[in-house]
Amino acid sequence: MRFDLYLTLKKAPMKNIFLFISLTLFLASCTNKKSQKVETIAVDSVRTETGQMDTKTEFLNLFKEINPQSLHVYPPSWDKNGTLLKSPFEGVIIDVNKYPYTDNSAIFLNIKACKQGSSHIYAVGKFEIDTNYTGLIVRQKSQHEESLIQLVLWDKHQNKILEGLYLADSFGDEGWSFDRESWITKAKKSNNCKIVTRQKDRNPNIDFTDFTYTDTLKRYELDGKIFKMSLMNIKDTSNYQLKKWN
Repeated sequence: MRFDLYLTLKKAPMKNIFLFISLTLFLASCTNKKSQKVETIAVDSVRTETGQMDTKTEFLNLFKEINPQSLHVYPPSWDKNGTLLKSPFEGVIIDVNKYPYTDNSAIFLNIKACKQGSSHIYAVGKFEIDTNYTGLIVRQKSQHEESLIQLVLWDKHQNKILEGLYLADSFGDEGWSFDRESWITKAKKSNNCKIVTRQKDRNPNIDFTDFTYTDTLKRYELDGKIFKMSLMNIKDTSNYQLKKWN
């Protein structure tokens, strides 16, 4: 202690000395607590941001990079024993209980069964669309099998999945059957995604002695976050041959 401060304190009443010491200790304590609080908040914030980034990166890494240019997307097939045949659209199983991004029953209709482990959603592939969206191709349960392949949009700013477009599926029931397949390209005059979809349906008459067929060809182009549809001339189907139709 400085000698002049010692003399001052010595001359001062004992009550004042006690108040001075108490005030000094209190101010020191407040300073330390404030410093500790700021440090804790900063560390927690960094940990939270890192955790979110790791989860997002892990999720997106399930999807392999693909080239969308003229990509023909068709549903997978199973053999008579129910074994999935080799296909470029098999994908890998997404752990829906680990990643919250699939928790949307409007897009993933069978999400409840997936959480229970009786069905699955598969990460198939991804490609860049623009600065706002990445295209994610997923496969999930359809009417009978996990044959539905769809394109969903990954919103880069909100880190969430938005509804996209059904690309491929095929099944039948009581004489009726259909096959839907798609071709993904890039629009020539913009950076948006363009998709051509062809679907053929077979419908039996009342006694199953004859069938009628319908064949539709549609073009979808991404406008903002919505796919706008336009009909194409059915004569153009020579460039869009269905792999699954027989």
